[in-house]
Amino acid sequence: MKKAILLIVLFGGLVLSACKDNDPPVNEPAVDHLRLNIIPTYGSDDLLLDHTYTTGEGYLVQFTELKCYLTDLKNGAKTLSNAALFDFREKGTTVFNVEGKPTDFTSLTGYLGVPSDRNHADPTQYGPSDPLNITIANDMHWGWNPGYIFIKVEAKVDTLDNGVENFDHLVVFHVGGDSYLQNLSFPQLTWNAAGANQYASALKLDMQKFLDNGTSVIDLKTEHSSHTASGQEAISLKVIEHFRDALGIY
Repeated sequence: MKKAILLIVLFGGLVLSACKDNDPPVNEPAVDHLRLNIIPTYGSDDLLLDHTYTTGEGYLVQFTELKCYLTDLKNGAKTLSNAALFDFREKGTTVFNVEGKPTDFTSLTGYLGVPSDRNHADPTQYGPSDPLNITIANDMHWGWNPGYIFIKVEAKVDTLDNGVENFDHLVVFHVGGDSYLQNLSFPQLTWNAAGANQYASALKLDMQKFLDNGTSVIDLKTEHSSHTASGQEAISLKVIEHFRDALGIY
């Protein structure tokens, strides 16, 4: 009798095991991803690095570097990205590609730059894929105490209207520091389908507006350098405010 019971138990176990092996796999629900791009422009034209554009003063300018940090991008209590590094030359227009539902982020607020608590934290403490990690930040970090460079704009300019192109006038704007952190707001953000469970939206960075935001003008002949050093407060603030104003919905 005991042998019969044992055989029944073993047989039942085999049947249950076979049933489990034959059960169809459970499909995990697909996760939506949101990709944010920044498209540099010069007025109505898409901007290319190392290509020539003309300023309002008639100067010829070639932008060679465009970088910035965006942080705490969120809609209300929902955070889309804690930190993102835009590096046009090395990474193109993509700022980030993260998990998120498009209906949760129809508008975004955040910062241009890095808030003080993270700006002065040890940059080696962040994970290897974190944009604030020192390896990823690279030349966008001055060292632990000064913190991160919030925006970097570099260019070559020909300021002489003599028919000869000579881009020997260098423009270097490296702005960072707690007092230069800028608020950002992008209402009515639209996410367009860009593949299976993939949605994309774009901001523009209008470098023509960077030079002339409608209120003030950056004259690259006389206003061409800032490393956020002492004595450069006025030009540093002007540059990062113009950069903020140049960011908008594409």
